[in-house]
Amino acid sequence: MLFAASRPLTNSVRDLLERMRGEFGGRIVEPLHVTLERTDGEDARGLAAAVREYAPHTRPVAVRGEKLLITPSPYRGGDVLKLQVAHSEPLRRESDAVRSAIRAAGLRSLYGDDRSTTVTVLERVDRHGSLDQSRWTLPVDLFMADELIVSRIVDASTYDILDRVAI
Repeated sequence: MLFAASRPLTNSVRDLLERMRGEFGGRIVEPLHVTLERTDGEDARGLAAAVREYAPHTRPVAVRGEKLLITPSPYRGGDVLKLQVAHSEPLRRESDAVRSAIRAAGLRSLYGDDRSTTVTVLERVDRHGSLDQSRWTLPVDLFMADELIVSRIVDASTYDILDRVAI
């Protein structure tokens, strides 16, 4: 379950991502998104139905990146470059509501309750560049999340999008 932008990224965000790719290597993740929840994936229809039922109650939220970090990713294969998302009460509220809708549909979380909110900006980074926040002019407004996406991980390089819902 992802929060994403339905519109293209701004030129300034696109330029920042290209600079990061030049420094760290790898591939820019598209679409940029906040992963709200991962479930066991056994009931894709149930998840899509829960999202469609919830969508009319949610509101678009601004996503602002504030700190870079590199971490291994079992889902994407290799290291990824992430931006820690700045705390925002609207984002927290909407994220909690989506997770509640998923639990109410009887789906099990693979994350649990203790996790940080990040946006993976590069996957399969092949060199560790500078994480100096001032070099990257952070914090940065990344996108307005106005779409919910239900996707399924096929393998480390492939995600299937099962449903998209405008909010």
